[in-house]
Amino acid sequence: MSKATPTLFPIEPDELAFAPEPEPLSDDYIIERGALFVDRRPYALDPYAARNWGGRLHSLCSYQGKLKPSIAHFLVKWFTSPQSVVLDPMSGVGTIPLEARRQGRQALASDLSDLAVAVSRAKLEVVDGASCRDVLAEMADYIANGGSALDNLVRTEEADFGLNGPVTDYFHPETLRELLLARRFFALADVERPEVACLLTAVLHILHGNRPYALSRRSHPVTPLKPSGEFVYKPLIAHLERRLAVTLPELAVLPGEGRAVKADFGALPIETGSVDAVITSPPFAQSLRFFSSNWMRLWFCGWKAGDFRQRPAGYLESEQKHSFDAAYRRFFSAMHELLAPEGLLVMHVGATRRFDMADRLEGLLAPNFRLIYDGAEHLEDPESHGLIDKGSTVRHHFLFCRRV
Repeated sequence: MSKATPTLFPIEPDELAFAPEPEPLSDDYIIERGALFVDRRPYALDPYAARNWGGRLHSLCSYQGKLKPSIAHFLVKWFTSPQSVVLDPMSGVGTIPLEARRQGRQALASDLSDLAVAVSRAKLEVVDGASCRDVLAEMADYIANGGSALDNLVRTEEADFGLNGPVTDYFHPETLRELLLARRFFALADVERPEVACLLTAVLHILHGNRPYALSRRSHPVTPLKPSGEFVYKPLIAHLERRLAVTLPELAVLPGEGRAVKADFGALPIETGSVDAVITSPPFAQSLRFFSSNWMRLWFCGWKAGDFRQRPAGYLESEQKHSFDAAYRRFFSAMHELLAPEGLLVMHVGATRRFDMADRLEGLLAPNFRLIYDGAEHLEDPESHGLIDKGSTVRHHFLFCRRV
């Protein structure tokens, strides 16, 4: 087995560590530890406060609105046991499930986004490095033998689409041609294979940005903004080889394994009553816009121009804008079915000056859940990632709820 590059900060017990009770955790335990979690904010202490805490695996693909990894770390460590089955039904890029896997829990992730599921699958399911490199070789051969003219590829792969300028504006023509053939390759591949998902995740991470590893002209690494600078040829395969050389050794030594599925939270292929804890951070109401901030990566995953007008309606981000109460009643009902008796639901949600998600959600818990503890964290200096639009969230809440 390959020896992994050490993470920047090792995950190990700290001065606030303790052994949780056997499950199901008592209400008194959750109240005590929930209050300590919000009051002491262990994820904001050194070394957990560092922006890059947790190592490279949490950064397999940059993602706006991602939960801070150290928050996920302590939610898993303090509120689940090593035998727990932990589910995040709106997993995004798998921050919470990755922490569950790293700590020996059985980690389950689901999302409707092709982008999110690919990244979560790369983090949770066992990736064989040799198989991943074989897929890379297959893709390299596919690109080398692709005979389509660039104009034809631009048309068939809809590279004239874009929300901040067309895709064609972002890349040197030769890089663009390789990317369009790679997009076609992944459309034909089995993305449920973890090695394919791992390679796709690597492409998505280097697709655009302002650093040397990025394939695009200078843009933003989270939300692709209108590019600038010279058109410079950046070979896709060489950049991917460098990326995989960094990430595959760390993936190889992750303990255990998990599972990631593409599914709505109301139709998850998970046995009824088999989950011990649901820990999730759903899209914040009246905040970040997932589809526009990830438009180029969603396009690369196969979305067409028309999908950006139609597909968002089926996602919770849009559903909660039209009927917040109905959307979360559906969510609570679905989680009630999956959780074991007395199972725990932990939600990390946001409040704006005009809308308090926690307050609204607490009124929707019955008859499926009851609130044990609500802890609030006021935001004074949220990370901007260099973006002006960070949404209007002014406060975070951690809701600890019991299945009834």
